[in-house]
Amino acid sequence: MSRLVMPLTKIVITGNKGGTGKTTIAALLAEYLNHQNKKVQLIDTDPNQALQAWVNNCLQEKRPVSSPPPVDYQITDTAGVSGGYLTHIKQANIILVPFVPHYVDLQVIIPWFQSLPKEQQNKVYFLPNRYQKTKEQREGLNQLNETRRDMKAGTVLSPLSQRPALYGSLLNGSPANFFSQKESPQAQEVFQQLFKHYEKNH
Repeated sequence: MSRLVMPLTKIVITGNKGGTGKTTIAALLAEYLNHQNKKVQLIDTDPNQALQAWVNNCLQEKRPVSSPPPVDYQITDTAGVSGGYLTHIKQANIILVPFVPHYVDLQVIIPWFQSLPKEQQNKVYFLPNRYQKTKEQREGLNQLNETRRDMKAGTVLSPLSQRPALYGSLLNGSPANFFSQKESPQAQEVFQQLFKHYEKNH
């Protein structure tokens, strides 16, 4: 009897704004799925190759984090406006958009979201990153939520707080999975929310 093959879920980490933590989120998501015993393939389209460097660092620690096909999930880290990111977005099941809820970021993120075709807008999950609960950031989140409600598209996930000591060292590589640490509940809850919403709507 042949084994039931589950469909591949393609996740693209993107957004039209640099410096929002896309590569760190891609690595965190890979750690989460690997910790759930899922097979994950990582694709790095950013010329800086920071995600690939993390993959290599983990291999040096004798801990592979990216698998060859067939896999359950394919995670693509994009450079935003460069490369063939539009092709990856068109093929994605989930479009994950990390952003810092500041005015400057939202002036880039919101028009980018509005420019997407409706089919792709419905696949967008905004992830507020480096959240500090300032008045400016709260107002930024409210602005994005108003835009999303007006367009009847997209989803805003719970924020990841500003914790450089915890997330900042992730890309150095480690012999242990990030989600085996007791300090990982916040990121775990965000990804649980993401997949619960995705599975409910597909």
